[in-house]
Amino acid sequence: MNSSENPCYEVKLHDPQTETTAFLVIDTLTGGFAAGGIRLSPTVALDEVRELARTMTRKFRLLKIPLGGAKAGIVADPDSPRKEDHLTAFARLAEPFLRELYIAGEDLGTTARDVALVYREAGCSWFDVVSQRGAERFRAAGIPLEDLKSLQPTDLQGVNLEEVLTGFGVAEVTEEACAQLGLKPEKSRVSLQGFGTVGGASAQYLAAKGFRIVAVADAQGLLYREEGLPVEELLAARDGRGLIDQGKLAFPFEERPREEWLQIEAEVLIPAAISGAVHEGNVGEVSSSARLVIEAANLPLTPGAARALFERGVVVIPDFLANAGAAGGFGMLLTAQVPPDPMKVLAELKERLRSATRRVLIESERRGCPPREAAEVLAQA
Repeated sequence: MNSSENPCYEVKLHDPQTETTAFLVIDTLTGGFAAGGIRLSPTVALDEVRELARTMTRKFRLLKIPLGGAKAGIVADPDSPRKEDHLTAFARLAEPFLRELYIAGEDLGTTARDVALVYREAGCSWFDVVSQRGAERFRAAGIPLEDLKSLQPTDLQGVNLEEVLTGFGVAEVTEEACAQLGLKPEKSRVSLQGFGTVGGASAQYLAAKGFRIVAVADAQGLLYREEGLPVEELLAARDGRGLIDQGKLAFPFEERPREEWLQIEAEVLIPAAISGAVHEGNVGEVSSSARLVIEAANLPLTPGAARALFERGVVVIPDFLANAGAAGGFGMLLTAQVPPDPMKVLAELKERLRSATRRVLIESERRGCPPREAAEVLAQA
């Protein structure tokens, strides 16, 4: 795989009756099928979906999971009262892919309920695809395929695996990267942008490892505390949109403008909110104490910003490794590499993420190139 390769399938879908436009890109097929989320956004475009599908391919390949990468994008507002109309229209238009090749999941703007609606409207399930394409793999692994039939991403033996996996993965990659750089968790400060599903879970796992979360920025502002913010209290004060109700906080803190998260004296910066958060216009504000940036969001650094940080000696772990936890966990389940047991999934995921992080950083140093370029080379190989 290289940047010039064309996707296996690239489809524009349109339903005039519901005024629904959508894009579906299957970047690669491995073992006959591909996986990736359904994004719902009023601004989503084909170029974005194409890049996201390729990102899925890179995630699976870095973690040695025999799955192809895919992604769908529906041009619609997730808060629109017509959301269900757009989802059902997409399901009807994409039915042949959903039945044969494409395993869909949640993404920006969609939930597990939305994905279930899509499959219900298409008259099939992701299990149908796995049964057709992967039955032999499950037999060879000695795992009953029927064990997957009742699997729900948000309830695997009582565990919300979707939330757990991504935050767990961010923390494991961060700790391994710090070890490679000679940074100790207990002496490493973290400045985090975004406190939604990914940001909140990442902070929880990082704090458990001894990292000091000194700053958390959300859409309302930035909370700063030199001795570290109590993450559990922040989570308890968070609403459904990932915003922290400061009135519920019972500890002292400083409130600062949200843009200052880059300027905080911290060894580790974690953008976990939006794409393009660090760009050529603000990369110069990154604190001189920064040693490591973990791309927990999708494409949170522009290419120019990433290059500028590389030239400063700041290591940037690319998004398709840093936030690969959910894709990796479910990918291993869907390809019979692990049984549907949460502890076994987490143990294997930890080993693969840490191994990939080491390989990327070693390759980056060997080539004298940014970690993203090294990771792309390894994914291609």
